[in-house]
Amino acid sequence: MKGKFMDTTEFLSSVPLTKGLSKKQIEALAGFTRKKKYRTKQLIIGENDKIREFYMIVRGRVKMFKNSVDGREQTLYLFGPGELFGMCATSSDFIFPANAMAIEQSTLLIFPADAVETLGRQDPTILFNMISVLSCMLKDSMTMIETLSLMKIPQRVASFLLFSTLKKDCRKGDNVELAVNQKEIAKILGTTPETLSRVLKKMMAERIIDVKGKHIKVLDCESLEELAAV
Repeated sequence: MKGKFMDTTEFLSSVPLTKGLSKKQIEALAGFTRKKKYRTKQLIIGENDKIREFYMIVRGRVKMFKNSVDGREQTLYLFGPGELFGMCATSSDFIFPANAMAIEQSTLLIFPADAVETLGRQDPTILFNMISVLSCMLKDSMTMIETLSLMKIPQRVASFLLFSTLKKDCRKGDNVELAVNQKEIAKILGTTPETLSRVLKKMMAERIIDVKGKHIKVLDCESLEELAAV
């Protein structure tokens, strides 16, 4: 048990949530949390579930998504190690607005909202850190909304590679390993796997990128940036 506790404390010491907290505060936070493992495609939270806890990914990946009335799925956000979701659970009787599912075997830390509120009353640093994390997520969400509403599919693909994968720091010869497969990327971009495949093949034919499974090599940064900006 002691080893498990120390593992959690060490992990929490390395994430933005605990920036500025003392070792004692981080240990207290670790003491509140519990670890839980999820298998691939296991639902973590369902849309409209009432929750009073939030989550941090230790290993694996989680997607947040919604289903339309005709059964189509739109991926809203992908979360990786160190990232948080469900932070609005600190509001009483919070109803989760989407579905959260593990897309690979994942280990999560689960934080009871009441315990974090108690820690926040003692020292508001953790609450400011949560606001900072939420602000970054809001910025990313606004970029995604702009991408889906204003851009054609080739622009969406180029923007996804630049902003979500390369973080705008594009260099010729960059090798990128995508976090998810093309089927999941299509859901993020609001298109079909077939359309995405055609766009990627066209970009390969134009020597902008080279694609091998989840691996993408950038061949022409300038063309990629021009395509995203059209």
